[in-house]
Amino acid sequence: MIIFIIGALVVFGMLAVFSAGAPEGADVYGNTSYFLIKHTIALVIGAGLLLFAYVVDYHYWKKIAKPFAYVVTALIIATLIPGLGKTIYGSSRWLAGLPIQPSELCKFSVVTLVSSALVEAKTIFNSKMLKHLFIVGVMIFVLLIQPNLSNAAILFALTLALLLAGGVSFRLIGLISLPGVVAVLLKFMQPYQLARIKGWLDPWADPQVTGYNLIQSYYAIGSGGFFGVGYGNSRQKLFWLPFSQTDFIFAVIAEELGFIGCLVLVGLFVALLIRGLIIAKRCSDSFGTLLAFGITFVIALQAFINIGVAVGVLPVTGVTLPLISYGGTSVVLTLFMLGVLLNISRKRVRAINP
Repeated sequence: MIIFIIGALVVFGMLAVFSAGAPEGADVYGNTSYFLIKHTIALVIGAGLLLFAYVVDYHYWKKIAKPFAYVVTALIIATLIPGLGKTIYGSSRWLAGLPIQPSELCKFSVVTLVSSALVEAKTIFNSKMLKHLFIVGVMIFVLLIQPNLSNAAILFALTLALLLAGGVSFRLIGLISLPGVVAVLLKFMQPYQLARIKGWLDPWADPQVTGYNLIQSYYAIGSGGFFGVGYGNSRQKLFWLPFSQTDFIFAVIAEELGFIGCLVLVGLFVALLIRGLIIAKRCSDSFGTLLAFGITFVIALQAFINIGVAVGVLPVTGVTLPLISYGGTSVVLTLFMLGVLLNISRKRVRAINP
């Protein structure tokens, strides 16, 4: 079932990226298939890593959780160093000369760090737990400096979800995290991020600036109706809707395939969520359970945020739709994590039926 869902999402994503990215590809790069070609390369690399993760025992990720976290932390810190980092749209999230966004690697690193600590620590104040949470805190701090508030929020939510799944008291988590959240919002909230929130609450107050993206997304979704205007026939992608192949690809899908197409896409993500939670629940090993839960949670959370932004439930932010949006690092990492999830399921089946 998981393999079928992955295949369906990959095909869906290729079709969506080609359609949404064709106008910009033709205008900027002289090739309507520009984004599809780069997306396909990422899929091939991701497929290779999926197969690799599928055959590697998932307990291996527990052994290298800390060294891997150090490497990832060094990479995201490097994005802040002049000459090593590359600034795009006011954020230093990329490494110069390399087509990767290190912040994407933080997600799997946090899953392995927190999961490995939870299976060995009896309390949240255990030394190993505190050390691992400190590394997570450093990652979130660096992402806030970039600034990359959306990915920092995802890491924070992922950490809380894993702690709750690991049996840590909800009240204790709230008492510890709430002051930190307030301090972060007061210290790191940028003026443009506040403007995005204002534009989200009332996009029509400033339809040409802060509310522009959301209004264009509304036009796309509203134009789609029940059956859509037809694949490839979106009008909003013709330089009206910004980031149509990444942040707002769901709006293009809604315009071209309508409510039916959106229902199919959301259904695939819901099915992936359910199957992932079933794998986590049936795993007899605590680390495997938490690892499967964390992988499933972070993919589902990203899908919820991306779709929520497109339909106006959440403020505009730069979170891609897993396996659907154009974005090399995100696609590769998502396929890799799904390979780990498949390995957990494979080990469970072998344990039941040797």
